[in-house]
Amino acid sequence: MKQIVKRGAAVLAAGVAMAGALAVSSPASAATTTTTCSDSVLISGLTTKACVEVTGTQARFYGTVGAPGIAEPGPGGVITPQRADVEVSGQVVGGLFLGSRRQPVSIWNNTVTVEGVTVTAPCGSTVRAEVKLSQGPAGPGGPGFYGPTSVAVDVPVGC
Repeated sequence: MKQIVKRGAAVLAAGVAMAGALAVSSPASAATTTTTCSDSVLISGLTTKACVEVTGTQARFYGTVGAPGIAEPGPGGVITPQRADVEVSGQVVGGLFLGSRRQPVSIWNNTVTVEGVTVTAPCGSTVRAEVKLSQGPAGPGGPGFYGPTSVAVDVPVGC
């Protein structure tokens, strides 16, 4: 019986030692990811947001463009999607341009995510995501654009 108790104590002690070694050798916790988006802005009938996702000093810029509700068919029962060219850009506020991407979209009762760039931003800076809409490809697609044509959001980048 004493032998069993001694072996159990030895196994327990080895387990505690191993757990302690694992705790010491574990990597630091992963950086937290935060996503910040602008308020939704109505641009020529399309709900538009600019967003920045920050993990450490990595910044991912993107935007969303969508229809605010159910579109009704036009004359003759034809459903015509709203077409737009969407440009998502990123920059350091007051400085460095980080890049942009442009994508044509066709919106009808859906929301589209348009990817911008993902970059390493300067530590301690504030970055701005901007989403600009312009008239889409030639052909049907609704009236010309009116009102604001862009939306932006500023986000601080930690160190």
